[in-house]
Amino acid sequence: MADSAIDDNNDKTYIPCPFCGWSDKKGGEYDMLVHMESMHAEEGESPFIPGGASGSIKADDEDSQFVECPVERCGATMLPEQMDDHLDLHAQDPDNNSGNEIVHAPNYEALPPAASFSSPSSPSGPSRARRASGRHQSHHAERDTEKSTGQAKAVSAWKLLLRMPGSSSKSSLLQRKKTKSEDDTVGSTVNGITRLGRAQLGRYYNEDRMPSSLEAHLRRGVYVKTEGLIPVLAQILEQCPTTKCAYLCHPSVQHFSKLKGEGGFCGYRNIQMLCSYITAAKFAGYRQMDRKIPTIFQIQDFIEAAWDQGINPRGRIETGGIKNSRKYIGTPEVLVMFRLLQIPCDAQAFKDKEPGRAESLLMDEIEKYFQSGVEDPAQRVRRTNLPPIYFQHSGTTSQAPADLDVEELTVAVCVGHSLTIVGFERLKSGHKNLLIFDPEYHDSSKVTRYIGRKDFEISYPDAALMRYRRGHKYLGRFREFEMIRLKEPDIGFPAA
Repeated sequence: MADSAIDDNNDKTYIPCPFCGWSDKKGGEYDMLVHMESMHAEEGESPFIPGGASGSIKADDEDSQFVECPVERCGATMLPEQMDDHLDLHAQDPDNNSGNEIVHAPNYEALPPAASFSSPSSPSGPSRARRASGRHQSHHAERDTEKSTGQAKAVSAWKLLLRMPGSSSKSSLLQRKKTKSEDDTVGSTVNGITRLGRAQLGRYYNEDRMPSSLEAHLRRGVYVKTEGLIPVLAQILEQCPTTKCAYLCHPSVQHFSKLKGEGGFCGYRNIQMLCSYITAAKFAGYRQMDRKIPTIFQIQDFIEAAWDQGINPRGRIETGGIKNSRKYIGTPEVLVMFRLLQIPCDAQAFKDKEPGRAESLLMDEIEKYFQSGVEDPAQRVRRTNLPPIYFQHSGTTSQAPADLDVEELTVAVCVGHSLTIVGFERLKSGHKNLLIFDPEYHDSSKVTRYIGRKDFEISYPDAALMRYRRGHKYLGRFREFEMIRLKEPDIGFPAA
């Protein structure tokens, strides 16, 4: 992975190339700009090389459409046009010591923190082991602070580089997906159904099996989750000076985050978030999941079994099968899995060429949804027992009806990203925000430290909420959205 580096002598940050990892300790932003124009120029046409021939990393290489986040320990790969917003979220909180649980599924019970134990042989004062532990923690705290500073500098450097006036590097990044060799589909057709490609299934669209090391890691049942976050967000929203009113879903919903190097599993992580509600609320279908949140491999098995049973079987032809692979999944796969498990749900798409129109329709529908679960509309923060919502967005999609049906739907979202909507917010300024859990990011310790506390005060509530808000700045670039809502009569109201 491309990590940032720091020179201890002059505190200079070196930013590696996201395409190939190259860096030059003698150079800076300009040298990186020259490198990118020379080696990764748009359409292979470099202004620094006669005849426009670029270096060995060409625009038509199989993986050139995707870039890797340069921030240490992130590991995310994405389209270049998504990098700026991705770096924005890193810049909002460079704290990587998030306090999330790294959990072994499915029956993990966390041990109490070490500080809660006392040594019977030393009733007064810290034990030698604890003093040593304290020194160890202090040493790591210094290293973590240094890493955070370096990562913040790397983020700033990359954002500056991508925004340099007169630079065609940003244009090259933004246009790279349009190269001739990177069509939206692979092109093979079976029974009139076209096999999908990189644009729909991601970087590993033609992968038969994920690397054995990653598979072994995932099969150990390790995942990152945060429980008890919804009540914390409720208290932060209460204290936020810019919030006019807000709605939140059922408090049992957990935030599942990616593991380093796992690839594009955001769809799976969002399914797990919905399943955290299904199992906690004993919603329809929880018995079919054996009352447990399914693993990535179990989710793949459910989807493949649905295709076997004739539930949108064209999905297998379009994807080539997903079992043991890192191919993206989206709305169609969520629907077939829920259909198989008899989990009642409905799907809806919002699509309009007029800028902002689809976003406006989406916001209105989400607000109406949460209003339906409110018992006391006079409250500023309105807690409900409603399920969370699976949400997917994209810049380009195929044709899809306004109300999606699994039998009609193919893959409606191309090169998209999925999130879980856990609430809705109106600001005093009149703007609206979705409140979301994004599997791409871990929760900051600045937020998780308050889990389990009934009353607390937070110094900067707006800053704490930035990672959970998605408003016009984020949504405004997209013209098409999809969502899946669980539905059941008389879901009920929250306890006092």
